[in-house]
Formats: sequence, structure tokens, C-alpha cells
Amino acid sequence: MDSAGAPPDAVVSQAIAWWARLQSGVAGADERREWEAWLAQDPAHRQAWDRLQRIGRDARRVPAALAHAALAAPRSAGRRTILRGLLAISGVAASGWAGYRHAPWQRLAADLSTRIGERRAVAVADGLHITLNSDSAVRLHLRGGARGIDLLRGEMLVRTEPRPGVEALRVDTGYGELRAEAARFDLRRTDEGARVGVYEGSVQLLRAGATTLAAAGERLTFSDSGEVGRLAADPDRLAWVDGMVVAKDWRLDEFARYLARQRLGLIRVDQAVAGLRLSGVFPLDDAERALKALEPALPISVTRHTQYLLWVGPRET
Repeated sequence: MDSAGAPPDAVVSQAIAWWARLQSGVAGADERREWEAWLAQDPAHRQAWDRLQRIGRDARRVPAALAHAALAAPRSAGRRTILRGLLAISGVAASGWAGYRHAPWQRLAADLSTRIGERRAVAVADGLHITLNSDSAVRLHLRGGARGIDLLRGEMLVRTEPRPGVEALRVDTGYGELRAEAARFDLRRTDEGARVGVYEGSVQLLRAGATTLAAAGERLTFSDSGEVGRLAADPDRLAWVDGMVVAKDWRLDEFARYLARQRLGLIRVDQAVAGLRLSGVFPLDDAERALKALEPALPISVTRHTQYLLWVGPRET
């Protein structure tokens, strides 16, 4: 368990997988016994599970049939293949879109990059691992005992560990520099600014001549101007690594924007339903499926006009 008392990210991912399986309505008695044994194995398992349950209790709307509609899997799926069976994380971006790919300049200048809908985990060096989210690009600086990463575009999860003779990792966010010796953190860069969430260890932000320390369990938001914002880090935001999104009392338009980052094309949400609230665990790689799972619980209708346009509007009465 990390210094902030939050369960490790791997345990959170296991809890999400169990949550999805049990809520799908196809789990049998044997699987429920396996789940109970998993809960008893480690206090961190119970902590991660309890946090997922609070997502439902705290939300204004928790569609009863949500997981069944969005995450149902064949009964024969084993424990080790739950995520793979539900989400088909790998291979989604590798086929069908090659002729339509957008290629921003950041990817042309990058050492590592991902296309829209692709996620990529890389051991960059001994003790330095990164996972890139959809449509992301980084430039690497690995010379002697110095290590640096420029996040040119998108989002990444970083794990860095100290090694003899190796300096602290430096990360250029475009809005300031991060330094970390032993840490696990995620970083997202947009046109408006950047945010970093720390889950293990600590990270320093050097910006405008000032240094701000973020410890495990904290999240910083910053841009070219203004003060640095400090909030609690949310490990549920890392569900994208496993091809999932955990929504907790999100607006429908916010949910649609998040899904849109993983697909080629547009998702349009009518203002009449944009403010509806939702919570749950959803597949990240199939926006149409995730949105249609909401139709039984919310007064919405999801229609696909072309391969690249989804429209979410009020349900006709």
C-alpha cells in the first residue's frame, strides 16, 4: 500500500474487473466464492472494492442494468481473461483505420507515439516504464546518467525507480518541468495546461522559478499563468490503462468527450441531455456500446449517422 493509504493501481484494476463481472449478471456461485477469497487475501483488496462501491452510493444516478448492458461476457470467461474478454484492449487500433489516421506534427517529432484508440506500454530504460494513452507522443532523452521525457501530446503513466549513477527523471510538460526519483504518476497535456497525479513516491514541479512538491495521493493542475491547483489524486482515472473508464457522477457530455479521445470521429451530445449524470464502469474502446448501455436508464437515444459520427439526443416519447 502506498504512503497515502490508497490501494496499488494493480489492485484497483483487479477490483474493477471483479466489479464488472459480478454486476454483469452472469457470474455463478463458484465465481462469487473466488471473489470472496480475493477480498480476504489482502486488506488492500477490500479497500479497493469498498472504494468502487462508494462510487455507486455517492452518485445521483447509478443505472441498475448498466454493467449488464455494457460489460456482459460469456459465462465461460475465466478470471484471468475477464478484462481481455470484456474489452479486447489490444488490436482495436491496428485494423480498419489505417487510411484515415490523423498525424499531428507531435507524432512526426516523437520517439514514441500512439494513434487514436491505441495504448502502448514501454520499458524505456532500466527502472523507467511508461504507458501512453490514445493519441499521445513523447520525445526521449537518454544520455549517460541523464533521463528525460518531453510529453508532446496526450497522456502517459510513468513509473520511475532510482538506479546508481542515474539522475532524477526530468519531464517537460510544456508548462513546467517535473522531477522524480522514485514515483508512479500520470500526466496529461492539453492546449490549456497540464495535470499530474501522483500515486507512489513524490514529484517536484518546477515552474516560473518556483518549486511545488506533490506527494502520493495528490494531483496538481497548472498552465502558463495562474496558480498551481492542488487536489486529491484519483486512481480510478488510471482505468484507461486496462481499457476501462470509471465514471463517478459525470455529466453526459463530459463522458462523451472522454470516450471521443479513444475513437476516430465525432460524438455530438444535444444540449437538452448534456447535463444528465451517470456513474459506472464502462468499456473504453467501444463508445457506441458504452453510450447505448445508458439508454435504459437515461432519457436518451444514441444513433450512428456514419462510421465517424455518433449523436446522443433526447429519447422520443
